[in-house]
Amino acid sequence: MNTLTVLPRRHRAGRFQRGLSLIEILIGMLIAMIGIVIMMEVLITSEQRTRTTNSGNDAISAGAVTLHMLMTDLKQAGYGFNSATALGCNLTLPTGATVPLAPVVINPASALVPAGDANTDTLLVIIGNGNGQPEGNSVASVSGSVYTVQAPTSFAAGDRVVATPCATTALAKVTAITAVNITVDSAQSGATTLYNLGQAPRIVAYAVHNGALTSCDFMVSDCRTYNATNWTAVSGNIISLRAQYGRDTNAGTMNGQVDTWDQTTPTTGCGWVRTPAVRIGLLARSTQYETTIDATTKQRTCEAVTGVTPAWTGSTGTAAAPFVINGASDWQCYRYKTFESTAPARNMIWTGSESTC
Repeated sequence: MNTLTVLPRRHRAGRFQRGLSLIEILIGMLIAMIGIVIMMEVLITSEQRTRTTNSGNDAISAGAVTLHMLMTDLKQAGYGFNSATALGCNLTLPTGATVPLAPVVINPASALVPAGDANTDTLLVIIGNGNGQPEGNSVASVSGSVYTVQAPTSFAAGDRVVATPCATTALAKVTAITAVNITVDSAQSGATTLYNLGQAPRIVAYAVHNGALTSCDFMVSDCRTYNATNWTAVSGNIISLRAQYGRDTNAGTMNGQVDTWDQTTPTTGCGWVRTPAVRIGLLARSTQYETTIDATTKQRTCEAVTGVTPAWTGSTGTAAAPFVINGASDWQCYRYKTFESTAPARNMIWTGSESTC
């Protein structure tokens, strides 16, 4: 007769209490590692998108602020000397540089304003801040360094003045005022009109250097040589500046309306009067280098997020000035934002339509 042997309770439990095997542990570790890799990739992608968003916002902010600053200067350009008799003179500054007396000069000679990065424009903006009449003050006579003028109360000691007619004239400084006489440090014989540019005129050059918009004030430094001492970075991530004159080409007497846009710099007073506007385009670039994972190599590589070169209004036309950024092999790996605006030459428009122009 068979008998059933009953093991003690402690022996029965021991047979069925098993731990994890090595294979099970390894499989668990593998699953955990895969999860960590996936989470890290999601975290990296999320962080990259965050950086992309932030860098894009930085580019927008930099471009908007830069455009506002430039437009402020362009709208004030020509203040104090908006007269056909003064425009187009060659003005010799205390630093020794000679600049064309005009509200805004696009691409002045590189010997005056050093060229910026390839395929970008340079600007020279002149702004007065005097209290005199913009059409000038009549000069009755010139004796040595003294001008006898019609309204001496329009001047103050320390003001910077320009005398016309001129081919080349100096930016003189008022040293004394007595009755109707204005004493300056450098008078021009034969002068008939005296223009007051104020005590702190600004003659500012703008250019893009090394992917940043830089500026230099001729009243403070000799800007004819580019260096970190004279030229100051105004805004980073601005990789292109383009500009065009708005020209009144109406046959016969001007009508004050823009008929065409180009970069041809006027050479006469009437030519400047017939330039009632300037338009500019800025191209800002994000700082984030966009990447993606290559399906073959599993390595991060450039993600071509920009398919075509950004454009602005002046990119087309008979005298186009487009943005050119395809010189670098990785230009498509960044995001771009364009900014543009038109600045009416307010101080030119006030003169109305010159009957002789």
